[in-house]
Amino acid sequence: MKAAVKYSIAGALAAAFFVGMISLYGNVREEQRRIVCGRLDVSFADSLRFVSEQDIREYLDAHYGPCIGERLDSVQLARIEDMLESRSSVTRCEAWTSDDGVLHIEIAQRAPVLRFQDGDRGFYVDADGFIFPLHPTYTAAVPVVDGSIPVDIPPGYKGLAENPRERAWIDGVLAMQRYISGSRAWQRGIRHIRVRPGGDLLLTLDGRDEQFIIGQPEDIADKLTRIDRYLALIAPSKPEGYYKTVNVKYNQQIICRQKDT
Repeated sequence: MKAAVKYSIAGALAAAFFVGMISLYGNVREEQRRIVCGRLDVSFADSLRFVSEQDIREYLDAHYGPCIGERLDSVQLARIEDMLESRSSVTRCEAWTSDDGVLHIEIAQRAPVLRFQDGDRGFYVDADGFIFPLHPTYTAAVPVVDGSIPVDIPPGYKGLAENPRERAWIDGVLAMQRYISGSRAWQRGIRHIRVRPGGDLLLTLDGRDEQFIIGQPEDIADKLTRIDRYLALIAPSKPEGYYKTVNVKYNQQIICRQKDT
């Protein structure tokens, strides 16, 4: 067979295949146009409970409109994702449809690492310092820092602290928490973290009466090393409960104050 004939046959077959694929795609698209959304499936990528399936359904009904009965190819997936990701406790949303008429929504919730509490005012922060509100019915099992929190935000605020000084303070506390979490001894040993007016941190340790004044959340490793030195070298030489406070906020100093002074 001549080369020209071979090329002609190959070209004809390719053209026929191409036409067939276009026709098949058109039929599939036409079939998809007939499919309506018959069910909403909500799933979660984590075990947190800041939002529930019912919350998602009600939020969509209120801000997007009914999905059930909508033609599947008309569902605005990007709009749904943007809408749900605007919620403070949602960090990621993925929405897609399947040919069985189901709208799938997967939610990843923002994971708090600390809770700050100042009287009846409180908020969570995630590992990046993103602030988001407490939940009315669910409390995350994370460490609590309470007292005179030097961060002034309105109720319901979400996002990074706008004031650079406040943002730096939160970042410092987060860095301290990361250091503590990386040490089994400190993670188990610290019972309470309190904030004094001005933003100084005060630690209470399990089995100890003293209060340990850390100061501003900076140079944490050095300050905790000095607390270790106090526990190993100074505390054993005195009766139990002899000191009221142990101040390590000043560089290279351990300042102990007796209870009766």
